[in-house]
Amino acid sequence: MDFLADFRPTSIHPVPTTTISIDPPGGTHTHHPGGHQSHLPLPTQPFPTADIHLIHSTHVGHTALWVIFALFTIGLVPVLFLTVRTEKRNRYFHGISSLVLIIAMMSYLAMATGLGVTYVPVSYHGAAGSLHHYFRQLYWARYVDWLFTTPLLLLSLSSLAGLSPASTLAVILSDIFMIVTGFFSAITPARWAGGERAQWAWFGISSFAFLLIWGILFTNGLQAAQNRPRNTKGLFTLLSAMTFVLWIGYPIVFGITEGANKVGVDAEIIAYGVLDVAAKLGFTYLLLFLHTHDENGPWTLPDWWVESPTRHGPDGRGVYGSLGNRDRD
Repeated sequence: MDFLADFRPTSIHPVPTTTISIDPPGGTHTHHPGGHQSHLPLPTQPFPTADIHLIHSTHVGHTALWVIFALFTIGLVPVLFLTVRTEKRNRYFHGISSLVLIIAMMSYLAMATGLGVTYVPVSYHGAAGSLHHYFRQLYWARYVDWLFTTPLLLLSLSSLAGLSPASTLAVILSDIFMIVTGFFSAITPARWAGGERAQWAWFGISSFAFLLIWGILFTNGLQAAQNRPRNTKGLFTLLSAMTFVLWIGYPIVFGITEGANKVGVDAEIIAYGVLDVAAKLGFTYLLLFLHTHDENGPWTLPDWWVESPTRHGPDGRGVYGSLGNRDRD
C-alpha cells in the first residue's frame, strides 16, 4: 500500500471521458433507405398521477364558527341566571335547556379550534375524473353535538305535552338512530358511483327516522297535550311547529353541501349555524319565558329529587339507601 502515498496527480486537466450507448433489448429496428438500421431509444411517457383537491373552509367559515360560539356563550348566561332564581322543583326545563346550550357552545368551540374535523372523498364527474380526487372537509363534531342536544330538545317537547314514557322513549331512540345514520351518510366515501348510492341510501334511512319522530309527536304528542292546560297546549304546538320547520332545513343543507357537494364549506358552516342558533337558542328562550309553572305538571320535580335527605329511612340506611347510623339524632 506504500505506492498510494507516493501517488501525485500529474495534470490538472480533466480526464477525458467517453459515452457508451446501449441499445434497448431487441433494438428499435428502424430501417432507413439504403438498408441502414438505426437503434434509437424507445420514447417513454410518465405514468399520470392524480391531483388532490381539498374543499375546505376559509377565513369566512372560521370566523363564523367563532361568532356562533360567542352567540351560544352569551345566550347561556341569562339561562343560568334564570335557573338560579327559579325554585328547584321548577328547574326541569331550565336544566335541560342549560345542558343543550353548553353542549352546543363546546361543540362550536371545538370546531373553531380545529377539532372534530376530517376529510371525506367526494364525487367528481368532470373530464378525466380519475385524475382529480376531491376531498371535502367534514366537521364531525356537529354530529356529536346533535347526538346529545336533539334528544334533550325532544325530551323537553315530550315532557311539555305529557307524552307517555313509552312514546317518549320511542321518540328519543328514533332521534339517536336518525343522527347516527346521518353521520354514516356524511362519512361514506362517495368518489365513485357505488359510494354515492351508499351515501344516499344512508341519507334515506335517516330521513325515514326523521319522519317517524314527528309522526309520533304530531299524533301522540298532540293527543296528550289535550289534557294539559290551554297555555301549555298552545306552547307545545308552537314549539313543535317551529322545531319541525327548522329541522327540515338540516337535510336540505346536507343535500346541497355534504351530499351533492354543490355549495362550499363556508356556506355550510353558516347555514348549519343559523339553524342551530334558531333551533336551540330560540327554542330555549320561548320555552323558559312562555311556559307557566304547574305544581301538578309532568315537569315538576319531586322533593326527593331536588332536596338532600334530612332524616334517615326506617331501615336506618337513609332515604337514598346510603349507610347510616340508627342511633344518630
